[in-house]
Amino acid sequence: MRSLIYNKYGGPDVLEVADVEKPEPDENSVLVRLKASSVNPVDYKIRRGDMKIMSGKKFPKNAGSDFAGVIEKAGEMVAGYKKGDEVYGFLNPMKGGAYSDYIIADPANISLKPEKFSFEQAASMPVAALTALQALNYLGNVDEGTTVLVNGATGGVGSFAVQLAKGMGAEVAGVCSKDNMKLCKDLGADEVFDYSSEELIRSDRKFDVFFDAAAKSTFSTSRKFLNNRGIYVTTIPGFWVLFNRLFNFFPFKKRSKFIMVKSSGIDLTILTGFAMTDIVKPVIATSFKLEDVADAQVLAESGKFRGKIVIKID
Repeated sequence: MRSLIYNKYGGPDVLEVADVEKPEPDENSVLVRLKASSVNPVDYKIRRGDMKIMSGKKFPKNAGSDFAGVIEKAGEMVAGYKKGDEVYGFLNPMKGGAYSDYIIADPANISLKPEKFSFEQAASMPVAALTALQALNYLGNVDEGTTVLVNGATGGVGSFAVQLAKGMGAEVAGVCSKDNMKLCKDLGADEVFDYSSEELIRSDRKFDVFFDAAAKSTFSTSRKFLNNRGIYVTTIPGFWVLFNRLFNFFPFKKRSKFIMVKSSGIDLTILTGFAMTDIVKPVIATSFKLEDVADAQVLAESGKFRGKIVIKID
């Protein structure tokens, strides 16, 4: 079978399609024939060596984390899934493997694909949408009437965050480029700010949750937008985020947190529910073939796209 690997850290050119042995599931896992994957920032950051402390120095390494496909074989002890089920989920990014024809998956970390979505749409969701869901639901405690500001509102994570926050009953404001303001409105934002203008800075707006989906702000510069006891959530921890986490007994009124997404079949099922009720719909920027993942990652690193970049495998 085909699998995208790399034998050293570096630019997109280190990626190569190799012919490897097809994996075999044990009694507690499933074999999934992949139909699609997608590109996440963590994928190319690992490839570049930015996270080698966690990813290690052993090569070759597999690439890709998001996946959607069809179960080809289920282990004898697997309950709830069978051959022919269409599923989606994500693999541990540090181990990768989703840029392949087949993968082995843990049934606890997958969910049935939303029936109304294509494999490409489903594959765009796991890492980005779960990051948004877990950040808003578990860290931001978003519910009916919560006011939420999403920075990077039309990116991979941000586009899901705007939709999910609205689906949870929040009042949502988005920050994005001027060119993407209409898209942000279409996603459901009640209010949109151009990040290059000073409109938000000059305003006296306060929010219960500031979700920095783009990780372009800091707690110190963002706390002025928070209500008392407001929560700042980021995808990349800075000094004050780590300080708050280490010394969370200190009576700060405004708090900072960071989201480290966790693979969860339960949360994926929640996302499927949002998808089936038209609360969430992926924004697909473009798609590439498996052989062209290097080009897909070049585009991803440029940041010049909206939503998610998907990979068609089958």
